[in-house]
Amino acid sequence: MPPRTARRTPSPVRRGEDSTAPASNQAGIAVFLGVLLLLLLPFVTRAFHIDDPLFLWTADHIRSEPANPYNFAVNWYWFERPMSLVMENPPLASYYLALVRAVFGPGELAAHLAFVGVALAAAYGVYLLARRLCEHALLAVALATLTPVFFVSSLTVMSDVLMLALWVFAVHLWLVGLDRQSHLALGAAAVLVALAALAKYFGIALLPLLLVYSAVRMKRPGWWLAYLAIPAIAMGLYELAGRHLYGHGLIFNAAKYAVGTKVGFGRFTLSKVGVDLAFLGACVASAVFFAHRLWSRRQLIAGGAIVAAVVFLLGTSTHLGPFEMPTEPGAHWLLAAQFAFWLAAGVGLIALALIDLNQRRDADSLLLFLWLNGTFVFAGFVNWTMNGRTILPIVVPAGILIVRRLENRRASVSKSARTALRIVSPSLVAAAALAVAVAWADSTFANVARDGALQITKEFTGVRRLWFQGHWGFQYYMEQRGPNAKAMDVNRWSLAASDSGDPWALVPGDVIAIPAMNTNFYGIPTEWYTPRRFLLLPSSRWIGTMNRQVGAGFYSDEFGPLPFAFGSMEPERFVLLDVKK
Repeated sequence: MPPRTARRTPSPVRRGEDSTAPASNQAGIAVFLGVLLLLLLPFVTRAFHIDDPLFLWTADHIRSEPANPYNFAVNWYWFERPMSLVMENPPLASYYLALVRAVFGPGELAAHLAFVGVALAAAYGVYLLARRLCEHALLAVALATLTPVFFVSSLTVMSDVLMLALWVFAVHLWLVGLDRQSHLALGAAAVLVALAALAKYFGIALLPLLLVYSAVRMKRPGWWLAYLAIPAIAMGLYELAGRHLYGHGLIFNAAKYAVGTKVGFGRFTLSKVGVDLAFLGACVASAVFFAHRLWSRRQLIAGGAIVAAVVFLLGTSTHLGPFEMPTEPGAHWLLAAQFAFWLAAGVGLIALALIDLNQRRDADSLLLFLWLNGTFVFAGFVNWTMNGRTILPIVVPAGILIVRRLENRRASVSKSARTALRIVSPSLVAAAALAVAVAWADSTFANVARDGALQITKEFTGVRRLWFQGHWGFQYYMEQRGPNAKAMDVNRWSLAASDSGDPWALVPGDVIAIPAMNTNFYGIPTEWYTPRRFLLLPSSRWIGTMNRQVGAGFYSDEFGPLPFAFGSMEPERFVLLDVKK
């Protein structure tokens, strides 16, 4: 039986036909990529942030030992360990960074521009794929990229956007290969799947995704199966290489960390489900600006009821799972309202995938459904923490599903191009404004860590040793700018009355610096130090991406139940201590 909406659903480019876009469409995507570049350019001098240093240190090591990328040690978790045990990502992004730094030097500008270029390539890949799955591909690209998670991820030098770019081109070429029975396209897609997995291990999820899609579409096994062996063999060889070089498999080690690390909200608790949905809704926030066109009045009222109920429950609770709600009433209710709003938005995105699958019941709708929900399940219930980085691949099916829903409802996109542009522009501008605001908040937080490290290393140049705790960008800049700066190693530290030659001993006259909003702290015995003072530096005062005060934890829900949150925030604080005499 054909789908109930078969007559109403606009038909995308038919398989096997030439899908080359008209010149006007090519001009449109070129203009959009130019706008996207202009929106990202103000942030390309921002400080390195969060796990950026791990990729940078690996890149620098690759330049001296390209065949052994993790053959060095780093102090990231309180004490020095082999990088092969610390790094939970494959090395492709670091090889790319090594090339960039070899040609253009080690500064922030070149590295960020290189990854913004990757983000633009990813956006173009979304366009190519969207042309096959909906009629208004340019709108789908805008909805996918004008999102907080895409903007923030594009401004790191981590592997997420690189994996996304390889992912979307792999899916596009796989569909082309099946359409045209092209061995070249399928072979290229298979190679891109392997490269996506070598950028970030989650890229290997393309194997089951494309396998199920192809089986449903082709209805029987065929020669296309052989090409899926290419990435499987490549990753098997990579795992063997890791065992040979480091004595353990790199993929196995990363998987063990992802599923074995204890998480604050638990794995399958009610609070965890709520946090996961809120992260989904906020990271892909462009959908909420089209809610009035996606849903009927009755559905919007139902969504409002969900929001009201969650606001009441959370507003009258002191905790959300292990997270302690703000004690100040205004901040408490503000966080409750934001959490409820984005939770409802996340439910809406899951519903879009379900509705599309139910109405169309074809391989394409199954592809989008599995892509969105498979990523959501991994990010929320398999990975050790919910964060924006693992949500990122969802922006592609989300953008396409929103457009398919609009087309199916004969909404604004079915009107003339000029009328449609006038109708959707305010929503896209609002989505872009939110994405830029979140990127600004994250960049401001990153820059404060750099500024704090620069001020501290400059002030204490003359001390024997400037010890510090805290990692992320703060560690990178402390070690880069402070010749006397050293991360504390809790396996080797001690307190000495004078300098005895022990490089890990704290002696009177040494100074200890600790950023308050950071991670991987280890308690210092109170008899070892006396407080010196606080260094306070202004950061974003009204929106945050990693701030427990407002419940924001873009890079880990350990910091808060939302990827970003509005609220009043204090300046960033750096604690300075003197080693006792």
